[in-house]
Amino acid sequence: MADVLIVGGGIVGLLSALELADRGREVVLVDAPSLHPPASWAGGGILSPLYHWRYPEPMNRLTLDGPRRYRALVRRLAAPALAAADLNESGLWVEAAGEEAERGLAWAQDHGQRCQVAPLSAHLPAGRAGEGLWFPDVGNIRNPRMLKGLRDGLAALGVTRVEARVTEVTPTARGGEVILDNGERLAAPTVLISAGAWSASLLAPLGVSLPLFPAKGEMLLYRLPPGQVRATILTEQGYLIPRSDGAVLAGSTLTQGDASTSPTAPARRRLETMAVNILPMLADCQPARHWAGVRPGAARDWPWLGPVPGTDGIFAAVGHHRNGLVSAPASAELLAQLMCGETPFVDPADYSLESSSPSS
Repeated sequence: MADVLIVGGGIVGLLSALELADRGREVVLVDAPSLHPPASWAGGGILSPLYHWRYPEPMNRLTLDGPRRYRALVRRLAAPALAAADLNESGLWVEAAGEEAERGLAWAQDHGQRCQVAPLSAHLPAGRAGEGLWFPDVGNIRNPRMLKGLRDGLAALGVTRVEARVTEVTPTARGGEVILDNGERLAAPTVLISAGAWSASLLAPLGVSLPLFPAKGEMLLYRLPPGQVRATILTEQGYLIPRSDGAVLAGSTLTQGDASTSPTAPARRRLETMAVNILPMLADCQPARHWAGVRPGAARDWPWLGPVPGTDGIFAAVGHHRNGLVSAPASAELLAQLMCGETPFVDPADYSLESSSPSS
């Protein structure tokens, strides 16, 4: 019997498995990627929330050091599946002017983040005109390769991965039992539910009702020569994300309540219009790829992390919405600390499943 069962193989589940394996725990991770692809596979990999200063402090505490944490992860996991170049230290330019720019500058100063006013032309010479804020320390990660690097790293540490869909999590006197769609049952003294947009159906029988919902997002990929887009560009309409090989991602749409993963023609047209508006040269380019993913949406701006009330040993990590990737390393550290009886690096009360009110 494993020490910990983790339900869900997205970025939060994988990093939680890594934290626990580092602490000597025997971990089994159960995942059904063919049925429920992780949101962290489909996203763009920006290592910052969109318009960071609009978020409450509980989210800031999980995301401010995201770039530093990913640098350390890439150094540790670098292998054929994940290269140093997959972490693109592009910097982030955010469209903002007037009072919005003042808010962003004040936030950056209060939180120790390097930031300065800069025109878009300084970072996207072929783009349209625009004024904004430049965050030089915020890059992006090639998230599919990050996930593959984590899976390979976990396998090397002895973490077992079971491909199956979990239909139910049942509390036991200590821990819980996980029922798979093939009828198999697995048990452990500690269980983590981190199944993304599909977590709500596993939590409901445990008496947990949170404002969770699926949120579909679609993205495009353009093939360009390296260097055409030198920075991650964020506007109110969308964003462009450069990869080290010249690929540029354009994203993203947001459809609350939609759990489908099929791309749509209206979303493609909307994304193409947005991309051309930022970088007019894209009018002469056809997107090379178009895909969709399902985010673990939530009605608040930071996740729930911690014990499931009324159980002994069942935990949950839910509601990361658009910021699962950047907040995953800190979320996983907090979860592992709670599971192992360590002193948490942040106050866990803000993330409790029993409360939805942040502390000051």
